[in-house]
Amino acid sequence: MKPSVGQDDAQAALRAIPGWRGWLLIAVMLSGPPLMALTFSTIAPVLPMIAAHFRGQAGGTMLAQWIMTTPAIGLMVGAPAGGWLIDRIGPRSMTIVAFTGFALGGSAGLWADDPVVLLASRFVMGFSGASIATVATWLIGARYDEAARRRLIAAQDSIAGIAAMSAVLISGIIAQPGGWRAPFAIYLVAVPLLLAAVASVPAIRPRSPQAAVAFAEPLASLTSLWPIYAIIVAMAGLMMMPATQVPFLLHANGIEDPIIRSRVIACSAFATILAAAAFPIVWGRLGKAGTFRLILTAYLLGTATLSMVSTAGLAALGCFLMGLGTGLFSPFFASLLIARTSPGLRGRAIGFMFGAIFLSEFLSPLVVLPLRAAFGVSGGFAALSALLFVALLASLIRGSAFDQSTSSQCP
Repeated sequence: MKPSVGQDDAQAALRAIPGWRGWLLIAVMLSGPPLMALTFSTIAPVLPMIAAHFRGQAGGTMLAQWIMTTPAIGLMVGAPAGGWLIDRIGPRSMTIVAFTGFALGGSAGLWADDPVVLLASRFVMGFSGASIATVATWLIGARYDEAARRRLIAAQDSIAGIAAMSAVLISGIIAQPGGWRAPFAIYLVAVPLLLAAVASVPAIRPRSPQAAVAFAEPLASLTSLWPIYAIIVAMAGLMMMPATQVPFLLHANGIEDPIIRSRVIACSAFATILAAAAFPIVWGRLGKAGTFRLILTAYLLGTATLSMVSTAGLAALGCFLMGLGTGLFSPFFASLLIARTSPGLRGRAIGFMFGAIFLSEFLSPLVVLPLRAAFGVSGGFAALSALLFVALLASLIRGSAFDQSTSSQCP
């Protein structure tokens, strides 16, 4: 194993990579969020087909939901573990192992027919995807100055939206002739990225074990942020609704063509790209409280529209509205947490944010399926819209709480 190096040495090693290897390194740096986007979007159009395939073995719809959301467990574990692994094995070994795990775990649906094997492989893929995102962001931070870093991270998010939309569309196209297994081949995109990592990521370690003591700072300073994390856990599952619930809504309305389903779901990804790009303008014009209310409004209108779906066009509109909320969600809470934490705590604050998001996404079937059982597929969306209306009303009554000083607690 290579000796530990400091930040300056890591930056020098990364900047010394010449020519085409430097471009491959940039591809590795940009790969984290896009691969995490593929985690959930790729199989969304074929969820009803997966449910039908396993109906006799493990109770169809529930298993399909867990196959969709099990990667969230891996993401929850992989995100904090990624930082620890970088210090122990370095970015080169970590990227190689993580890309390999993503390719093998993601593509297991091409051959695996045992529910336990499928669920385990989805966990491995989620863990690997979070590890890739962690090391990719670390590489950006080590290689670039602040201005370039912001551009690269913005590019990550833009490519993630494009990847999600493309995966949904391609999945619907190849599922028609190839069945529910075919979309799992999309996860093999990690193979060329693995080769890029082998060719470009240097064998360095980011810091000595002694430097890791900084992580041992008390986390008590983050306890005042618990209301923010509670809101994230309560709301983040909405980001997955177009991928996890809309396919079953379309199925209930007799829309069986996977290509149509994929186009409907892709409307959410398209709106996410637009909303994320517009976030700085929205934040600047509406402020914190106004932006939060806009997120609530987008999700409220989206779920209300989906509760009335009878055609693919109306479902596409509902997904688009949901996507507007999703595109603003992560940058809003990330910006809020950055503003309310000291520089020494920001990394962990953001890490806990992603953990809260993945926890919410994993738990979402436990909330949605009882609503569906009680009110039907459309009624479940209506129940969610009612809850969101109450939340929006409460936000309006409480006034501009999000516009309080950065040192205050989030309501």
